Amino acid sequence: MHDEDLLYIEDDNGRKLYYRFTPAAFISNFAPLLVLLHNEEKPEANHFEYKMWNVLTPIDNFAYDNSASCWLGEKGDFFVKDLLQELIKQIADKYECEDHIYLYGNSMGGYGAILHGILCKANAVYAHAPHIRLENTDDTGSKEYDLSHCLNPKDHFPIFYLCDNRESETAYFVDACKKHNIEVHLDFCPKSGDDENHTLKKVLDMFSRVTF
Repeated sequence: MHDEDLLYIEDDNGRKLYYRFTPAAFISNFAPLLVLLHNEEKPEANHFEYKMWNVLTPIDNFAYDNSASCWLGEKGDFFVKDLLQELIKQIADKYECEDHIYLYGNSMGGYGAILHGILCKANAVYAHAPHIRLENTDDTGSKEYDLSHCLNPKDHFPIFYLCDNRESETAYFVDACKKHNIEVHLDFCPKSGDDENHTLKKVLDMFSRVTF
């Protein structure tokens, strides 16, 4: 948290969402924004730069029910969700990339990528082994506890690219997407070992080919 490269956005209650932002090498209306969300085991802002992409890497140091990072907030107060959405909006407005937003995450970061991709009307989301339903929650009426409840046939949704060897969770979400005629793909799983930056580059190359 003492990294001089980190910035933060703050709400009215003084709660801060820290982040690192690396703009594209050249200012252009065609430089898209990548929002890179860490999982519950890696609360840090990854250093990642790639060609003509603006890269936002926020840090979720908060936890729902003190259990795991989930890009929502704590104890039923979803202030992290609100802060991240405001941050995405501010950066997209400043760099004029409102129509070119992409999200990436795995595990709980995959949950966050899907949720926030839906909320900010992103172009596409890549999620590896994403959580779809949150467990051990008391209020099952809120749509955030089950991402399939965020889907409908009327609104704009990202293209979802999902990769998972735990078939049940992902298949559940895929079935919900297909029910609402939302485009979803299960066939892009880059094989790159433990090198996340290599995986990211492959995903961004794929985004560039299919959505620009």
